[in-house]
Amino acid sequence: MEIVISIGAKLSEYTVAPIARQLGYLFYYQSNLENLRTQVQKLKDAKERLKHSIDEAKRNGEEIEAVVLNWISRVDGISDQTLNVLTVGGQGNTRCFSARLFPNLVLRKKLSRKAKTLAIEIGSEIQNAAEFNKNVNRQPNYGGSDKSEFGDDRVYGMGGVGKTMLSKEVAKQAKEQMLFSKVIIVTVSQSPNVENIQQEIAEQLRLKLEEKTKAARADRLRYWLRQEKKILVILDDIWEKLELEDIGIYFGNDRNKFGVLSEREAASLFNSIAGDTIKNLAIQPLASKIVNECGGLPIAIATVANALRNKSPPVWNNALQELKASTPTNIKGMHVKVYSSIRLSYDSLSSEEAKSLLLLCSLFPEDENIDIEYLLRHSAGWGLFHGISKLEEARNKVVTLVEDLKTRCLLLNGDFNGFVKMHDVIRDVTVSIASQERHMYNLSDVAELEECSNETKLKDSIAVSLSEIVRNCQLPERLIFPNAQMLFMRNGGLLFRDPLNPYLELKKLRVLELGGLGLKLLPLSFSFFRNLQTLCMRYCHIGEVPMLGELKNLKILDLTGSYIEELPKEIGQLTRLRLLDLKDCLELKVIHPNTISSLRSLQELNMKGSFTNWKEVGRNGDRSNVSLVELKSLHLLTSLHLCLPSANILPKEFFSEKLERYDITIGEFFGMHADFGLSRMNLDLYKKRDVFNESGLENLLKRSQVLYLIGLQDLNNVVQELDVEGFPQLKHLHFKHNHGIQYIVNSMEDDHTRGAFVSLEVLIIGYLKNLEKICHGKLTENCFGKLREIEVSSCGKLKNLFPFSVAEGLLQLEKIAVRSCKMMEEIIIYEREGDSQNIGYETIRNIQFPQLHTLTLCYLPKLIQFYSPTNANCRNIQRTTKELVSNFTMSLFNKKVTFPKLQNLTLRGSPTLNELWHGQSEDLLCDEEPACLFSGLKGLTVFELPNLIHIWDKKHRHTNGSASLNLKYLHVSKCNGLKNLAPSWISFQNLIFLEVSKCNEMVNLLTLSTAKSLTQLRMMSVVGCKSMTEIIEDKGSELGGHDDRIVFDHLLALKLHGLLSLTSFYSGKSTVGFPKLKHVSFARCPNLRSFSHGVVSTPELHKIVLLHGGQDDDELYNSGGEFSSSDVDMDWPVTDKELDFDALDALDDFGNEDDGKPVVELMDADINNTLSQMWERNQIGLALQQ
Repeated sequence: MEIVISIGAKLSEYTVAPIARQLGYLFYYQSNLENLRTQVQKLKDAKERLKHSIDEAKRNGEEIEAVVLNWISRVDGISDQTLNVLTVGGQGNTRCFSARLFPNLVLRKKLSRKAKTLAIEIGSEIQNAAEFNKNVNRQPNYGGSDKSEFGDDRVYGMGGVGKTMLSKEVAKQAKEQMLFSKVIIVTVSQSPNVENIQQEIAEQLRLKLEEKTKAARADRLRYWLRQEKKILVILDDIWEKLELEDIGIYFGNDRNKFGVLSEREAASLFNSIAGDTIKNLAIQPLASKIVNECGGLPIAIATVANALRNKSPPVWNNALQELKASTPTNIKGMHVKVYSSIRLSYDSLSSEEAKSLLLLCSLFPEDENIDIEYLLRHSAGWGLFHGISKLEEARNKVVTLVEDLKTRCLLLNGDFNGFVKMHDVIRDVTVSIASQERHMYNLSDVAELEECSNETKLKDSIAVSLSEIVRNCQLPERLIFPNAQMLFMRNGGLLFRDPLNPYLELKKLRVLELGGLGLKLLPLSFSFFRNLQTLCMRYCHIGEVPMLGELKNLKILDLTGSYIEELPKEIGQLTRLRLLDLKDCLELKVIHPNTISSLRSLQELNMKGSFTNWKEVGRNGDRSNVSLVELKSLHLLTSLHLCLPSANILPKEFFSEKLERYDITIGEFFGMHADFGLSRMNLDLYKKRDVFNESGLENLLKRSQVLYLIGLQDLNNVVQELDVEGFPQLKHLHFKHNHGIQYIVNSMEDDHTRGAFVSLEVLIIGYLKNLEKICHGKLTENCFGKLREIEVSSCGKLKNLFPFSVAEGLLQLEKIAVRSCKMMEEIIIYEREGDSQNIGYETIRNIQFPQLHTLTLCYLPKLIQFYSPTNANCRNIQRTTKELVSNFTMSLFNKKVTFPKLQNLTLRGSPTLNELWHGQSEDLLCDEEPACLFSGLKGLTVFELPNLIHIWDKKHRHTNGSASLNLKYLHVSKCNGLKNLAPSWISFQNLIFLEVSKCNEMVNLLTLSTAKSLTQLRMMSVVGCKSMTEIIEDKGSELGGHDDRIVFDHLLALKLHGLLSLTSFYSGKSTVGFPKLKHVSFARCPNLRSFSHGVVSTPELHKIVLLHGGQDDDELYNSGGEFSSSDVDMDWPVTDKELDFDALDALDDFGNEDDGKPVVELMDADINNTLSQMWERNQIGLALQQ
C-alpha cells in the first residue's frame, strides 16, 4: 500500500510528457539493458579491430596518432561504467524489502536511464572507431630521447659445445612460456654482415625494411624495438666485437660493445678448463699472461686451456711464446687470437698420428658427419699406423685418437653414433695448416684448383680433396699429382669421362675415394696405381672392371651401395686384401667360385644387405656361384657380416671362435632395425635344431650383444635351452612368433640360470602364445638390472610382467609398453613369502621406478592393478568382466608404487578399470612433494575405458586450493563413465592440446575454474559426445560472480563435432575471450543456438566452418586431426623438442577444415550473432522441406 501511495505522489508532481518519459525508463528497463549489452559487444569488437590496425601500423614502424590512443583510454572508462550497470542490473538488488515479488522501481529507473545514455554514447564512439581505422598512424619520429634499454646476458664456450643449442632452447622456452612479446634469434657468423643481420631481424618482426642505408635501417629497427615492452633478441655465433647500435639494437648505457669476455670472466673460464694445473705457483703468472693473449675470446681460451691442462711450467712458457708469434697468413676473417690458440692446441698434440688424423678430417666437406670407420680405412691405407697389421687394432687406435681430439675440443660428436664433426673455425685453421705445412689441399672451387695448378702447388701435394667442386663444375683437361698419396672425389664421374686416356698421373697414390661413378670400364690410369692401399668406390655403377686385379698392393676395397651384378673374379688376385666391403650391393647375384677363398689375407668381410645366392653344400648344380665353405679357408677373418636365406646351407664348424665382430641374418627380415654397432644375430628359424646344427651358430649366439629371434617353435625356455649361462653379454633381445615358449628364464629347474641377462638393456617380446612368465623362480639381484626398455605384445597367457623381487631392481627402466595380453591382471606382482596365505596392504613393500618416463598399457581386458599381491580377492573368485566391474572397485595405481619421472601415460582398452588413482587429491594438494603419478605427467591418453568413473577424484573436504598439473597433451576417448573431464580443483595451466571424443555420458567438459586455467591451450577438439550440453559448466558462484573473464589466451583452433545435445559453449554471463582464435569448425550440433550468453571476443576469427549432416559418427570422429580407431596408442614426446611453437603460432589451417567444405563469414564480427542466424536459416530450410 505504501508503494502505491509513493507512486501516486510522484505522478502528481509531473506533467504528462515527463510522466511518459519516466515511465518509459521503467517499461523499457529490460530492453535498454539488452541494447546496452549489444552495444558493449560492438564496442569491444570495434576496439579489437582498431587495436589490430594499431598493431599492424606499429609493425611497420609507424607512430600512432594521439587521438587514437586517447580513444582507447576513453572507451576503457566507458566499459567500466557499463560493467557496473550490467552487473547491478543482472543481480537481485533491483528488488526491495528482500522480497522477490517487489521490484525496486527507483533503482530500475536509474539503471534504465543510465543504460540508454551509455548506449547512445557507445554508438558515437563506434562511429569514431570506424573513422580511425582508415588512418591510425602518422609519420614515425625516429629522433628524441629513448629511456628504454636492453639488458645483455652472455653465453660463451668453445665452438660446438652447445651455445647455439642452448640459445635455441632459451628461445623455445621463452616462446612456450610467453615470457616475451617477441623472440628473435639471429646468426651473426664469423664475418658479420650488418645488412643481413638487420634484414633477418626485420623478417622475424614481419617488418618491411625499405630504407637503403644501414643507418636508416638501424633507426627503423630501433624505433620498432622501442615499441615492444619485452622482447628477446639472441645473437648467435659472435666472433668479433659487434657494434649493436649500428644494427639498431640500442643500450641505454655504455654496454654497446659485445662479444668478448671481461678479464675476470676470461680468467674464470680458463681456470675451470685448466683444472688443478693452475694451482702451481710457477704457472699462475704465466696463466695470466696467456689469458691476456687470448683477447677475451671464448674459443681461444677454451682451446689453449685444454692444450695446457696437466702440462709442466716449461710447456706453459713455450705456449706463451708461440701465442705471441703465431699469426694467420691466409685465412680470411680469422681473428689472430683465435688462430694462435687453435694452432697451439694442434702443436701440443702428443703424437704425429693425432695431428695427421686431424688434418685428414679437414679434407672432408664443411659440416660433414665424418664416419670413424672411413677414418680407419683412409688412415690405414695412408700408412698412418706403423707396426699395426690387424684392422681391429687399427680401429682401436683411431677411436683412441678421436677421443683425445674430442677431449681437446678439436673434434665434436657427430649427429649419429660413430660419427664426428669439425667446428667450422677449427676446420679453417687445420685446412690452413694442412695446405701450408703438409701440402694437403681441400679445394672448394675450380678457380682455386686452377690457381694451385698454375703455381705448381699440386705437384708437391701429398693429399688432394676435390669433393666439393666436382659436383657441378668442369675440371681442367689434365691434372698432374705426381706426389699425391690421397685423392678424394665425390660424384667424380667427370674425372674419368675418357677411359682410354691416362687422365691422371698418380704413381704414388695410396688412398683413392670416388663416389657416383658410372663406369663400364676402369680407365687405363688405374694400371699405374701400383701403390694403392685403399680404394673406395661407393654408390658407383660398375661394369667390367678386370683391371682391379692389377692393384696387387690393395688392402681395403669398399664398394658400398654400388650397382654391380657380378664380382670380378680378378679380385681373387688381391692376395693382400684385408677388408672387402660389399654392403648394400643389392644387384650382386654372381660371385665366382674360388674368388673369395683366394683372399687369404682377408680380415673383414661385409656383405650385409647384399649377396645371398650361396651354393648349398653337397648339392650339385650351378657352379657359377660361391659356397660358404670357401669362407672357412679365411683363417685371418675376424669380422663377418652376412645375410643367409636359411640355416640349411651352413657347413659344419662354419662360424669360428676367432670372430670378434659379426652381424649374421638368417631368414627373412624386412625393415631391418638400426645398426647398433654391436655384434648381432637375426635368426628366423623354424626349429631349435637349426641353432644346434654343428655350424658354430650356437656359440656365436651366446656371444651376441643384439639378438633377434623369430620362430624356434620347439623352444620352451630361452635361457635354459639356448645359453644356460644367461647371455651375459646380451644387450638387446627381440623374440617373437613362438608357440612353445613358457618362460624366458626359469630358475626352478636350474640354479645356473639365476644370474641371467645381467647386461640386457632392451627386451621386446611378442606373439608368444604360451608364454606364462618372463621369470619363473628366484633370480640374482643383478638379473635385468640394466634394463631400460621392455615391450610386450600379444602374449595371451601372460598374467604379469615381473615379480616384486625382480622389479625392485629395475632402477634404470625408462619405458614399459604392454599391449594385447588378454590375461594380464597386473604389471608387478607381490609374492607371498614362505607359507603365508594372506598379505595385508600395510605389509606390502613400496616400489619405485626412478627413471620410468613412458608407460603404455593397451587392450588388457583383465587388468586390475599395476602392483598388487598374489592373493587379491579378485583372483580367488571366478567372475565375468561385468561382475568384476560392478562388485569389485580397485584403483589401478596406489601409494605403494611411485614414478617420480613419469611423463607419458597411455591407457587403452581395459574395461575393468574404475579408478586410476584413489585419493590423488590428497597427494597432489599436500605440502610435501606429491607422490601421485599425475604430478609430473606431460602426456596422458585415456582411451576405451568404459567403466572409468573419473580421471581425477573429487576434492576431499579437508583439502584446500587447486593442483596445477604439468600436462601438455590430453586425449580422452570412449570413456562413457565420465560425467566431466576434471573437477574444479584441477588446473591445466600448461595444457597445449586437448582432445575429447565419444564420451557419451559426459554432460560438460570443464568447470569454470578449470577453464580459466587453460591459458596455454593451442588446440581443443570435442567430437561425438552425444550428451554434452555445454563445454564449460555454468556455475558462476564458483568464482564469485558473473563478471569474471574466461580467456583462452593462446587457443588457435576449436573443433566441435557430433555434439547432439550441445546448446552453447558456455551458458554463463562471464566474458569469454579468444584473442588468437583463428579456426572454428562445427558439425552436427543441431541444438547449438548461441556460443555464449555473455560477451564473446574473437578479434582474429573471421570465418567458421560448418559441416552439414550426412556424416556418421565415425566419419566425424576420424576427420580433421582426430586419431583413427586403428591407432594403438599415442606416445607423446618425453621432451618439448618435437613441439614447434612457431608452427603453432603461425597456424593457417587446422586439419584442412575448409578444404572444399562450407565456410561462413563471421557476421558483424560476432560469433553469437553468426550462430543464431545460421541456426535460423537451417530451421527455415527444414520447414521448406516439410
